[in-house]
Amino acid sequence: MSVFSPDSSFANTIYRYSRIIHAAKLTLALLIAVLINAIWPLPHFIWSMVTIVIIMLGLPQVGGALEKSLQRAIGTCVGSVCGVLLTAVFHNYWQLMGQLALAVGLICYIGKGRYSYAYLVTGFTIIIVVGDANHDTTEAIWRTANILLGCVIAVAVSLLVLPIKAKQDWRQQLAQAFIGLAGVLGKHLAVGEAGCSDNRIELEKVMKAILAQKKLFFSLEWESRTLRRHKVLLKQLAQEQIRLVTLLEIISQTRWRDDEYPSYAKINQLALSLLPTLSAMADYIIGDIDNLPPLPAQMGMTLHQQLLASLDEQEQHQFALTGYTWLLYQFAATVETLYAQVGQLGLVSRA
Repeated sequence: MSVFSPDSSFANTIYRYSRIIHAAKLTLALLIAVLINAIWPLPHFIWSMVTIVIIMLGLPQVGGALEKSLQRAIGTCVGSVCGVLLTAVFHNYWQLMGQLALAVGLICYIGKGRYSYAYLVTGFTIIIVVGDANHDTTEAIWRTANILLGCVIAVAVSLLVLPIKAKQDWRQQLAQAFIGLAGVLGKHLAVGEAGCSDNRIELEKVMKAILAQKKLFFSLEWESRTLRRHKVLLKQLAQEQIRLVTLLEIISQTRWRDDEYPSYAKINQLALSLLPTLSAMADYIIGDIDNLPPLPAQMGMTLHQQLLASLDEQEQHQFALTGYTWLLYQFAATVETLYAQVGQLGLVSRA
């Protein structure tokens, strides 16, 4: 099955009610922790519940929960070991607290990038373990065990109970971006009088959809082996969408004189041929159609030649008109690139 094959009705229902389901899953995870503590009372049990809330509260997708759980588990283990060693080696209050401050400062210095959350967890775990320097290592070990238990519960509930997939959200955001781009371009081309169309709000919505896609990349890598192998292509796909937004922003602010309007109207009429391609890609991404319709060979260059041919010899020497056709050509060429990237992803099997 393709990455863009239609999802089952059950999966679509989960996505449609993902906020309600996610809230219910968080509640269930907390109740499981409470039940475990009721059967086997654990010292410092509250840290299991704190861990569940930290991992699950803002990450409904399975991939996000997996990655955050792993980072928290690693950070907890490393921070616990460091905290226990500090407690065991330094018995003087000022020495222990001085070394604690130095350790957390070092973690702050080196903690950045994709695994910054693991560094964060390491830092505050050391502080939790050392505490006020008035307890032994047994308390530190129990705190660590409870945090790890919370990680296990959070991952198990995320994976096994109505799993919410990041890929569904990514597909919806990608389709929304194409629908938004088509809407902005169509609105601009349909302007009935000389001037420029104000599409800032629509373009902002498209950018939000693109940023939402980028935020899902890490979750997608954890959920899908297929998309993990094509993570470079996912990033390129986002960059090309940003390029279209940039071009549309310039195109939308294009101004022309009344005596040039008939020429612009002819150009816009030709540029309308780009809209069906954007709409077809959106339909394919969300699974409404099984295959992408074939794209005309050298669509961008062909459109550019048609645009120039629509101008008479005098108009071809006007910078405003030829510059406008060049922008539309760049837009068409970028759509071609996006079409190829979506087609490449559609050919790989779902995993």
